[in-house]
Amino acid sequence: MQIRRKQKIDKYIGYLLIAILLPVTRLLGITMFRDHSTEKPPRRILFIKLMGIGSLIVASDAIAAIRRKFPETRLVLLTDANIAAAIRPFGIFDEIHISHTDNLWSTATTMIRFFLRSWTWRRLWVVDLEVYSKLTTVLALLTLARNRFGFFLPPVPFRKYLNTHNISFDQSAFLGFNYQTMAGALTGDSRPTVPWKERRSRESSRPYIVLNNTCSGLAAVRRLPDPVFAAVCQWILEHTFYRVALLGGPGDREPIEHFITHTPILASQKERMLNVAGMTDSFAAYYNFLRESGVMLVSIDSGPLHIARKLGLPTISVWGPTDPANYLDIPASEKQRHLF
Repeated sequence: MQIRRKQKIDKYIGYLLIAILLPVTRLLGITMFRDHSTEKPPRRILFIKLMGIGSLIVASDAIAAIRRKFPETRLVLLTDANIAAAIRPFGIFDEIHISHTDNLWSTATTMIRFFLRSWTWRRLWVVDLEVYSKLTTVLALLTLARNRFGFFLPPVPFRKYLNTHNISFDQSAFLGFNYQTMAGALTGDSRPTVPWKERRSRESSRPYIVLNNTCSGLAAVRRLPDPVFAAVCQWILEHTFYRVALLGGPGDREPIEHFITHTPILASQKERMLNVAGMTDSFAAYYNFLRESGVMLVSIDSGPLHIARKLGLPTISVWGPTDPANYLDIPASEKQRHLF
């Protein structure tokens, strides 16, 4: 329900601001009479991402390439509280500003405060990391940044007139490929990338095979049916000496506990099952558990899959109805570490 509420807020605020700002922008010539070249490095680059930690993790290689090109530039993120907490431990951004998107009033007040601050920033560039959002495109415009980079695709044609630099989005390609194309538009390089993956030693000595069957409400159909997920857990318990850890957020803790205790084949081995949902008090502790205690991750198409890959864990992912080719790009040297 919370995600649907955010989508409605995005939709209605986006349409309202478009109706107001598009004619004003054209009248005043905000985007017509300024120098939009990228030869002079920016002092700040603001990235906007309001939904989806997984796609932000996918974009991190491209963001690292931008960092390498502009080492003196401050990288700033505008996002919601959950994504802010999840991405902060990775140290990708110098500043993170939170937009409270729970309701219309909180969204408006936090945005007004943010714009008053952003208008004092000189040589500011803005990168809209959302693919379909109308709201984030308008937010980028309201910063009055000299250069505004965003994806352009037929479902959101108005962006062509609000962005100063439009990057064509290839819906059939790997998502990271599109982010690399965007990074190329900023840096002048052809789809730059900086691999950023941790390497672990003594991998097989970790105690847990970690499983994830949780995802956002945007596409809950990605989840495995409980009997199938229970069969995966049972196979691990019967054929390996590892314990099983089940991932989830605080809201998933009770359903996961119910799943364990009301599935006879799992309840009988409950001492080898660990419900990690809501167990850690921070994302840093959550990541540390994955890195230090997880042998590998078995997951559906969800944010923990991309997080685990960044932390260096081998993965097995189960897909449907989405196409793994749109979200996974596995180097030849890691083909056996990331099966799908």
